[in-house]
Amino acid sequence: MSSPSFNNAAAYLSSAPSLSKTSSTVKLELYGLFKYLTSSKSPTTSRPSIFDLTGRAKWDAWSAAGEKYEKGKDAESRYIEIARTLGWTEGAPEARPVVDTAAEDIWDDDVDEGASGSRSGGSGGMGLSVSTMPVPPKVDDRTIHGLAVSNDFAGLTALLAQHPETDLNELDEFGYSPLHLACDRGSREIVRLLLDKGADATIKDPDGLSPRELANVAGHNEIEAILASSN
Repeated sequence: MSSPSFNNAAAYLSSAPSLSKTSSTVKLELYGLFKYLTSSKSPTTSRPSIFDLTGRAKWDAWSAAGEKYEKGKDAESRYIEIARTLGWTEGAPEARPVVDTAAEDIWDDDVDEGASGSRSGGSGGMGLSVSTMPVPPKVDDRTIHGLAVSNDFAGLTALLAQHPETDLNELDEFGYSPLHLACDRGSREIVRLLLDKGADATIKDPDGLSPRELANVAGHNEIEAILASSN
């Protein structure tokens, strides 16, 4: 049960002008605390794909709040502390109940896109919005990473035949190898091809996950089994 002070702070943050100048880091922390306090201590769905950077960041923020705060009152105190730095004072505006209208779907549409392309402001029971995280640019399908993402087995086979010097373990700009990308996308034939060509299945991604671990997180059990048998 949230306190009147929390409801009051969340009501303020739902339309606070100061949010437009607040960093994504702070907004994400507020988001995680809000979900912790109004929905559950931690996310109830699996972690989003590496291709959903916004959803993944929000999931991580919520999970981090649950791991950091044992007691709800401590999380609430932190939320109120941040609200004060953003201009909230006790009793302004009038407190109103905070309702998480998307309790069953943590990837609710709680952001409004502004003219500049950034997202700010607030909506509904979220109490605040989270600005857009970086979105991966469209991948060039002619590259090893692009072919892995698009599950283009014929294209990747042709690329490796024409350019046998291609680095199978090259990391893209986000720190993922072609094998990581194929495992996340569930591309079994690409995984087999990369392994047959000598791709390193022990490389860790930015989250410290190997391709096999990433396949497990993504729920691709058959790919996880393929990687397990290759060891």
